[in-house]
Amino acid sequence: MVEAILQKYDDDVETCIHIHIPASAPGKTESGHIVVPPILALHDSNICEAGDLDRLETLCKQVQELDLTKNCIKDWNQIIEIIERLPRLRFLNLTSNPIENRLSWQCDKQFPNISNLILNDTNIAWDCLMKLLHVFPRVEELHLSLNGYSSVDLHGDFRYPPLSRLYLNGNKIQDWTEMCRLGQCFPNLENLVAMESKFTSIMSDADLKETFPCLKSLNLSKTNLATWEDIEIFREFPALVDLRIKDLSFIQKLSEKERRQNIVSRLPNITKLNGSPVHEQEREEAERAFIRNFLDAESKPKRFYELEEIHGKLKHLVDVDLSPDLYYYIKVKYEGKEEMMNILKDQTVKDLKKVLQNFCGLQSNKIKIYVFRSDYNDLNLLRSNIRSLHSYRWTEMDEIHIYHTET
Repeated sequence: MVEAILQKYDDDVETCIHIHIPASAPGKTESGHIVVPPILALHDSNICEAGDLDRLETLCKQVQELDLTKNCIKDWNQIIEIIERLPRLRFLNLTSNPIENRLSWQCDKQFPNISNLILNDTNIAWDCLMKLLHVFPRVEELHLSLNGYSSVDLHGDFRYPPLSRLYLNGNKIQDWTEMCRLGQCFPNLENLVAMESKFTSIMSDADLKETFPCLKSLNLSKTNLATWEDIEIFREFPALVDLRIKDLSFIQKLSEKERRQNIVSRLPNITKLNGSPVHEQEREEAERAFIRNFLDAESKPKRFYELEEIHGKLKHLVDVDLSPDLYYYIKVKYEGKEEMMNILKDQTVKDLKKVLQNFCGLQSNKIKIYVFRSDYNDLNLLRSNIRSLHSYRWTEMDEIHIYHTET
């Protein structure tokens, strides 16, 4: 690790380019010592051990966040040696390191400063995790994604109250009962993310009020939930208000609006759905739409009757044609001839003259058009050939009078 830091920050090559480096950026002190920033990222640096521990401590005394993603660390003892030399460390990312699961591994020290621990793609075993959490007694956020778990093998009497945020994306757990063990072992869990998992249902004999008493935010997007009953069960979580359940195959046939309305209407406890707040107006519209959707159904869900108690008995919405009226129905006169015509509004005065050629027998360039407005009792010449007819707002009481241009 020391070598990787020196390769990254100890660049003595002279250059003709002068760059201003702010005081907070990594660089060197006036005495020439390297200053490693509070956030240290050493991705894919072939690190397998700590190196010179005294040198490491000198270099990293300010480091608060350490990211060692995609390195070659196998031994937890090496990791502990690194942490011991970083007194301010609170965030540790060990993603994609081939760390050995040695169940006999012991550490009689504790590091209460570590609050964020990322162990994605490390295949850490549950037994090893329990020992590790004893070493890190105040972890608030834990990442265990892509570890191939098909079950949760935590001891029934294991309890870890500090944890509030847990990430389990991309594992193979199918039975929600396994997830309930997590709720029991982490009693203060507030945020659970388990995207791209294998759940087909979250039905369970466990009491969700006791299992997840503090859970406020849940993300089960891209899972295999298959029925509306699995959606409605989210009402049973006593503190749940923020839910993400995108890309569920059984509702993909519905439009985006229909999917959201169906979920909102079924879950009165949810105030934020798929990242967007649920406002009161949206909820009322969704619930009314839900009632109308089942008005003619022989078998109605329980939620239908609950919503009828709130909104009363509704009827189907009247199918009102709100499309714009495309024509004027107006009287056209030329000399002693008159006729009621449908005149398309979406055309210009020039277009109208071409339409009227057959009626009056004049060439369009020989036509001038006056409009008799009944409300003003006068004639007005249509002077602009490019003006659209809809802008005149004629009524059935008005009349079009045609004259030869020489008149």
